[in-house]
Amino acid sequence: MGIVLAVSALAASIVLLLQHKKNKRIYPIVAAVVSGLEVAAALGLFQLHLGSLPLVVIFGAALAVIGAILYMQTSSKTAVTAASILAFVGALQVLGSLGIG
Repeated sequence: MGIVLAVSALAASIVLLLQHKKNKRIYPIVAAVVSGLEVAAALGLFQLHLGSLPLVVIFGAALAVIGAILYMQTSSKTAVTAASILAFVGALQVLGSLGIG
């Protein structure tokens, strides 16, 4: 999708990781790992496919779902904004990979 969107997803996931309590950090940790892998893929460090489906589509779907879950769980303005960014970046990535966006 682009390095700017991948880096913004990584920044948003780090913000979410810092905003959540220690016992509720599983989704922000997964989001940080997935968005970190997206940044590495956007930089051209690796390129993986799962059958005929690029792994970047799966990463985008994961970010969209995790962003939506975190959006519903959070109440602070910073965390809601970060979760929205995460969900939109994931959705844009999936739609762009499918040729819709």
